[in-house]
Amino acid sequence: MAKELFWKDMMVICPHCGSAGTVHFDREKNIALFQCDSCYAKQETVSCGVDNVEINAQCTLTGRFFRNIIPKHKVHGQKVKVKCPYCGELIAGDVVKDMNEQKIIFQNVRNAEDPYFHYPLYFQAQYRGKVIWALNREHLQYLITYLSADIRTASEALEYQFSKLPTFMKTAKNRDGIVKLLMKLQEK
Repeated sequence: MAKELFWKDMMVICPHCGSAGTVHFDREKNIALFQCDSCYAKQETVSCGVDNVEINAQCTLTGRFFRNIIPKHKVHGQKVKVKCPYCGELIAGDVVKDMNEQKIIFQNVRNAEDPYFHYPLYFQAQYRGKVIWALNREHLQYLITYLSADIRTASEALEYQFSKLPTFMKTAKNRDGIVKLLMKLQEK
């Protein structure tokens, strides 16, 4: 399964009616489109994802490392001042040069929201206080297959994504419960 399958269309909760909607990123036009099949709400945003850069920094007050995603047009050199998410202090961070679109999207989607409109993902649930999510039905099915397999192998295209799966999802004691939860999400 190619990585494009997962990132192309994301199922989200429509902010107008609460039903399932779709966020689609059109790479050629560099726009993201939201559409709800129930209430027919539509929204469009331009200049998404690929026009952002990652900033890595360490807070001088807390000592904690953090990453921040900012628009590329705000970067004018190798260092950029960004706000520490832990204490709010402005910190000089390093610009990451080799930032690809998939990494940006994955970084932003960690909060179980799409990275363009910040609508909640349709396929999400709590497991022991942690959020489990999938981008769409194909991603949901792949997670079920991957986590329930005795021997897990990820294709090269998906290696980055699955190496970043939270440890609690890959832990043997949690896998069965998470797979059951993911299978319930399939019924939505």
